[in-house]
Amino acid sequence: MEYEGEGKIAPSLAESWEVSDNGKTYRFHLRKQIKFSDGSPLNSAAVKFSLERATSREENAGLEISRLLKKIEAPDDNTVVLTFKETATQVLYELSQARPFRIMSPNSVIPVGDVNGTFDKAIGTGPWKIDSYQQGVETVLIANEHYWLEKPSEYSLVFKVITDPQARVLALQSGEADLAGGELGNIPAESLSVFQNNSKYVVETGTSTMSYFLVINQNNAFLSDKNIRQAMNYGNDTNKYADGSSDPIKGLFQKNVAFVTDDNQPFYPYHPEKAKQRIEASGYKWNEKKQLYERDGQILQLRLVIQTEEYPEWKEMAEIFQDNMKQIGIQINIVNKERAAYYDTLWSSKDYDLLMYRTYTDAQLPYRFLSSLFYSSPSTPGVAYQDRPLSDLLDQIASTVSAEKQQVLFDQVFLRMHEEAMSVPIYYAKQTFVHSHELVGFTFNAIEDDPVKWHRLKKEAQ
Repeated sequence: MEYEGEGKIAPSLAESWEVSDNGKTYRFHLRKQIKFSDGSPLNSAAVKFSLERATSREENAGLEISRLLKKIEAPDDNTVVLTFKETATQVLYELSQARPFRIMSPNSVIPVGDVNGTFDKAIGTGPWKIDSYQQGVETVLIANEHYWLEKPSEYSLVFKVITDPQARVLALQSGEADLAGGELGNIPAESLSVFQNNSKYVVETGTSTMSYFLVINQNNAFLSDKNIRQAMNYGNDTNKYADGSSDPIKGLFQKNVAFVTDDNQPFYPYHPEKAKQRIEASGYKWNEKKQLYERDGQILQLRLVIQTEEYPEWKEMAEIFQDNMKQIGIQINIVNKERAAYYDTLWSSKDYDLLMYRTYTDAQLPYRFLSSLFYSSPSTPGVAYQDRPLSDLLDQIASTVSAEKQQVLFDQVFLRMHEEAMSVPIYYAKQTFVHSHELVGFTFNAIEDDPVKWHRLKKEAQ
């Protein structure tokens, strides 16, 4: 499948499909005469091999296709039938992503066609094939002459690994790199001005599905109080995080996320007086000397964990939030952890009061994100929040095939999250790339996991 954004799915290797009324059977009709990059045919046997290999891997066990798949059938060369044990509503979204349910040639493994075989080389149906690979250094792609959708590129594509953001800036300036940006190769916001007013470069800005927000630890005595959670939202002036080009913050998810409408995400407008009223309603008194609220001799203070290896802009955003909270009498102590320790804090140790995080950038927003972060089962509490009514709504979405009925349920989900103030939305991220003026044909994709239509890029002689 091809993901077009805003929840829309379009044909790709499958030219059409049918889904049973109970959401348990998916029948796909493959395009004919498509070849893999080694010249072998794309057929139902290759699709069956690819999906069986992906679903057998432990790291994919949490995905819906892996969890619910009962059997895969290939009744003829161009038809694939997936049968599930229960209603499955995320199948098309999962099949529209570049990973992990990629369609690869059976020739990619040794022995050929063995679902449990050893991976040998990447053989797919996309516009590129691998020419060379040096781990941690670079990957060189060359055009796939068998690409079925558009004319193959006349260029090779070299992905260089440059982990330091400032080094990426220098690589662009020296000509070592023609293009940099996106989630994995971001250019620091403070460096963009170097390129914005320079005719040698073009700054490309596109929409995103990523939002920055604060995860709330309900085990903190302050934050178990809904008044305090609401106070943080009322006291958080989100305009201070923006650079003038972002949409107003109206909830956890950006407007181009599926099931988000103009009016179904209630939000807390900036209102510092209401924030203080909420705090005082929970028995806190103003300490004039400390300029903070306190109760029983204990000041209202919270520990905010961030990391800047992947998101250097979080440091400034954390400081803005710290100042916002100071204005309403809450002290924020910022802890900047290295990347591995940060993720351990989120998923394992829970050693935080607040933690800056981000929504995902794949085709499965909002359901997959909410079910992985906000869903609680009797045996496993939600990672980012624990709320039984919210989890019940997510269960209903998982068993609802109709998009219209899912919309009604998502409306209720967003309302519930607002009423309980389950997070503190901070900022709606954008996709930003910088490239040399000689590079033309830049086109964004609808999904940030595969952000650019790389095969359309060309270099013009100047």
